[in-house]
Amino acid sequence: MALPNPRTYNEVALDAQTTSIATTPVAGYAIATNSGYVQRVMAASGGTTTGTITVAVTINGGSDIANSTLTIAAGSGGPGAVVELPLVGAGSTSGIYINEGDLIKWTPSGGTGASIPGAFGLVIRATV
Repeated sequence: MALPNPRTYNEVALDAQTTSIATTPVAGYAIATNSGYVQRVMAASGGTTTGTITVAVTINGGSDIANSTLTIAAGSGGPGAVVELPLVGAGSTSGIYINEGDLIKWTPSGGTGASIPGAFGLVIRATV
């Protein structure tokens, strides 16, 4: 059994869904409910896909905060992908800050399959 990762109590999880992540991708959206640093981003497939699906995660239409590293492997769904992002104050100077009310967009691309739903997530380490 894997050891659990210690998580702080000041993390807020957001999620979004889409009706299609494959041949005709549809983006998923969420609104940031608080300000803080983006700690990790996630994506998962709800069906069988072929080809690797890359999910771009943007805040207010900016550049991909996961730098094209959030990918869903081809297959029949199941466990999703998680990308941990460096945090300011944790030995890094490249944390992604987000404000309350910012628009988060997950944009899938690159896979094939008919009407494959998908789920997305983002965790904010709240600043208190």
